[in-house]
Amino acid sequence: MLMPADKSFEQLKQILNSGKLAGSWLITGPLGVGKSTLVRRFASFLLTGKETAIDFHADLKWIERDYTEEEKKDIIQTLNAGRALDNEEERAKKAEITIDDIRSGIQFLSLTSANENWRIMVIDSADEMNENAANALLKLLEEPPAHTVIFLISHNMGKLLPTIRSRCRQIMVSPLTDVQMKGFILENYPDASNIDELLKFFNGSIGKCKTFFENNGLSVYQKLLTFTQDATSQIGAIMDFADAVAKDEKLYNLVKDLLLFILLSFVEQPNLPSQEREYYLQQWTQVNELLKDMENLYLDKKSVIIQILLRLGMKK
Repeated sequence: MLMPADKSFEQLKQILNSGKLAGSWLITGPLGVGKSTLVRRFASFLLTGKETAIDFHADLKWIERDYTEEEKKDIIQTLNAGRALDNEEERAKKAEITIDDIRSGIQFLSLTSANENWRIMVIDSADEMNENAANALLKLLEEPPAHTVIFLISHNMGKLLPTIRSRCRQIMVSPLTDVQMKGFILENYPDASNIDELLKFFNGSIGKCKTFFENNGLSVYQKLLTFTQDATSQIGAIMDFADAVAKDEKLYNLVKDLLLFILLSFVEQPNLPSQEREYYLQQWTQVNELLKDMENLYLDKKSVIIQILLRLGMKK
């Protein structure tokens, strides 16, 4: 099955073969639809002639939110000493792409490839550039050096300056349709069940679908449904579950999204009495706020997950 990102890859190849490959590209679409993989595949095609996605190459520079150089040294020293990173070090990752990141990219593109190859710079995601970084990028986008290509990956174009959008050729990678998503699931996870009710959760995102199945999502989903129906007789299981969630960041993110999805599905049940619909909507709002507070105020994840599941499972 040819996915939207595959079609975009073929489109870029055709443009390259026509000799009209622009120097600046904006790759847009929702999170998880394959934009980064598309760029890594096309970068590989430009640099090696192969269509398999690459992560590293001497003529490829990938700019994303990262730790500062000093933070990297501290983290490496901590890991080499056999110590775990504490919460402060884990939170040290920069919240944005800075002007220094862009300047390093500009310097990279000013150099000529030793093999007379393309030079490629990728900003992933461009939505995370601060104002100074975005302004520093403008002139480069208008006049990229010869034989170079710049790819900006964006999950939300509304966060980009209009002047940046206007200086790039654009390719939009669409989410998968329900039919395409079902085909992808059946091809890659043939033992999957409850596919139809989960299609809305995946929302056309291959990335979200892969994360779900790679983290035993079906089992997690069923557990959450069971807990929200009756927590009284499952307090021990809920505590064990919350403990596992608090220790695994990927599992936590999955549980957070599934909790909100389950509550929203309760709200959207047909023929639900208005009083119950109002109750579930109120719970969705409160759980959403509680999850935000947990991340903003660094509350204990285990305690918050237990609190949410007990609240929902003891509603009767």
